Amino acid sequence: MSSKLTLYIEDELITYVKKYAKDHKLSVSKVVNNFLNSLQQKQEDSTPISTPITDSLLGSVATLDTSKDAYHNHLDEKYS
Repeated sequence: MSSKLTLYIEDELITYVKKYAKDHKLSVSKVVNNFLNSLQQKQEDSTPISTPITDSLLGSVATLDTSKDAYHNHLDEKYS
């Protein structure tokens, strides 16, 4: 399904995209649609892959005390 969308874009960019669309035998709408699809694809591609191993490790570090005091206590115990 397609819907109409009104955009406010700088004049220079409009001129550029019209020329680009003409040179590539596309409509401006198709160029914008392709660009937005590529943004969506990039976001989907950056979604981490979930596996049983990574799922089992998820949150395991959050249970550690990572405060400065805990670190200093660790160093005191290690080097005492």
